[in-house]
Amino acid sequence: MGETTESSIPASSKSSAPTMSGVTRLYRYDCPSGCCPSRYARFPTQAAEQDDLEASIHSEPIIQRYAFRDTVWLTESFTVNDATMRALLRQALNRYQDFDPELENWTFQAPYSPIVHRWPKLNDLCETSVEPKEKTSIDSLMAFLRPILAPSIEALSKTKETGKVLFDDVWQVYPPGEVAFTSFYGIEAAAQVVRYEKKRNRQGMPSWEVELEYIDWNGDRCGFATTTVNIGFFSGYKFVNGLAAYPLSFCSDEEQIRKRLTARGRQFESLRGYHFRTCVGNKILLETPQREERPVKGRVIIDSFAYFSSNNIVRPALRSLKDAEHQSPEKKSEAQIVPDGTSSVGRLQRRVVARRQQRQNSPVGATPAPFKALPQYPGQPMSAWPMVESTSGSQGVPFGGTATDSGENLSTTDNGDGALMTAITSKDKHSRNEDLEPLSDSQCLLATPWLRGLDLKTKDWALFNISDLSEILWNDEAFDRLVLPGNEKDLAWQFVENKRLVSNDFDDFIADKGRGIIILMFGPPGVGKTYTAEAVSERARVPLFAISAASLGTVPSEVEASLERALELCRLWEAMLLLDEADIFLAARTDNDIARNELVAVFLTKLEYYQGVCFLTTNRIKSLDHAFQSRIDLFLPYADLTPEARKQVWENFIERAGRDKFEVTDRGLEKLSEIKLNGREIKNLIKSAHLLSLKGGEVISLTRLQTLAENRNRALQALS
Repeated sequence: MGETTESSIPASSKSSAPTMSGVTRLYRYDCPSGCCPSRYARFPTQAAEQDDLEASIHSEPIIQRYAFRDTVWLTESFTVNDATMRALLRQALNRYQDFDPELENWTFQAPYSPIVHRWPKLNDLCETSVEPKEKTSIDSLMAFLRPILAPSIEALSKTKETGKVLFDDVWQVYPPGEVAFTSFYGIEAAAQVVRYEKKRNRQGMPSWEVELEYIDWNGDRCGFATTTVNIGFFSGYKFVNGLAAYPLSFCSDEEQIRKRLTARGRQFESLRGYHFRTCVGNKILLETPQREERPVKGRVIIDSFAYFSSNNIVRPALRSLKDAEHQSPEKKSEAQIVPDGTSSVGRLQRRVVARRQQRQNSPVGATPAPFKALPQYPGQPMSAWPMVESTSGSQGVPFGGTATDSGENLSTTDNGDGALMTAITSKDKHSRNEDLEPLSDSQCLLATPWLRGLDLKTKDWALFNISDLSEILWNDEAFDRLVLPGNEKDLAWQFVENKRLVSNDFDDFIADKGRGIIILMFGPPGVGKTYTAEAVSERARVPLFAISAASLGTVPSEVEASLERALELCRLWEAMLLLDEADIFLAARTDNDIARNELVAVFLTKLEYYQGVCFLTTNRIKSLDHAFQSRIDLFLPYADLTPEARKQVWENFIERAGRDKFEVTDRGLEKLSEIKLNGREIKNLIKSAHLLSLKGGEVISLTRLQTLAENRNRALQALS
């Protein structure tokens, strides 16, 4: 509408008060388009008119605002001024998302989601917490709210009855604090709703973003981490249990799911710290540009502390579990309260405060998505977080980003304890001080199904599914079947058995120097050097951290870093170290190869301060550097297998594969032992014969084994 400008009004007439008794001034407003009639007002400006309106109604208990839409006046918002009504609403809406009624000037916008979600609590408070003198005000508030909230409450009731929801009503099934059923990398999980928000992508398509929190372990303590589910637009009704995350209450077998997830949470609780386990299933790689899924079958070490410390990665900050149990009332915002919570200034202030609160109170975010579509993420390396399915058609994003329809990665801010945790210091790196407080059943329910650890076979840091982990079945026969001449097998065991990894009565004159046990095994290939280390560690019930010299590299600085990391992991896990084919580090130094001399010097230094058990293997003992000779605690020489030893090796591997699958007598074993083969070659022949017999299911004869052995010998002679 057109507005009479203040400059055209005489100064004496700028007040709304009459200039003489019985006279009231009115100002006409004409519609610029002429489509609506002119109207009169007591004020020359709309701002003055608005101020007068606010002043005249500020003491009213409730102010209801209407908007004219489609020939009908509909409630657009309402403001609660009455102190008693505010007190009741404050209790009911306590810690609802980042909603602060004070900051909103106690103004509520359609569809009034905070009150809808807390409607049952509001009714309970009316029945149990209202004083008689407050009853009139409270009854008036409830009578006012019922018809306004009725459409949303009826829609929610219909959703619960039918299990279906409209896109615009999706928010109704995500009340903050609700336990939702979802999946992390395809594995079922439960998480708690933190907040929800309706957004639009670059194409203008709407979607719902639901933030969830679950319990994770960062190697130091348990706490809440967050993940975000994106629900893309859909038309018509959709089953609630078809969403990426949905309330557990919509599951037909809710009680069974709760029991199952709580039981797995107890496993999570017991696997905090360091644990040596067998894993058969799948793993999610942590150190690749994308979160890749790979099969795993073998022994793993579950240890988040070691993952972060050995890779110099900052541990993710987690919201304290104690904060969740003992939540203090929300602090009132120091921001200025604007008269109308619907104004752009009010919304801006609300967002600023909300973001500040989020940084102070929330853990580092994470975004779920199926592991079938794994996006790239900025930064390398990055800690691992679960990902859950998204119904928006967008790619998954690693925790710390946001899944959008365009698949973009959005960075998140720090959180939790006020700031991101500082990098692990050298002191922290060498010590554990884990908080292993017991978890409640409700906390176990929300525990992640994945834990960080190391695949000992591939040396991959990865996430391992808790349900794929089992206790190790130790092979007690490995040491008994070890074939070594004389009493060298017992000697090796006595060295290891009497070595205490953590402390030692004997020490060098220099602290922490010379406290390890170094065993050098030398001889031709395939005579049992590596197997000796495996058998000894098996009997000692400790991990064997096996690496080859080639995997350490050839650049001195890289070798030093890799070796330091391996030695530190062995210290953390009380593991034995096997450095296979260590010829390049053991060979004598020369005057004309400075680079290799540096490698030998680095290796000597690291080994001298190592405090555990280290097995070294080499095929070139004659070129051993003199400095190493004095540092070796036990030399174990290996020679080509004798016929008696070969017979024992044949028998061991046949027993291992299954005696009933072979038709070989003791005399047959003697014939096989006459063929000059090493232990590795015998093992491969047994495997080959077994594979050839699988299809027909026939028994493996002596003739077949002899044929394979002689064929191999002829091939090796031709190659040489």
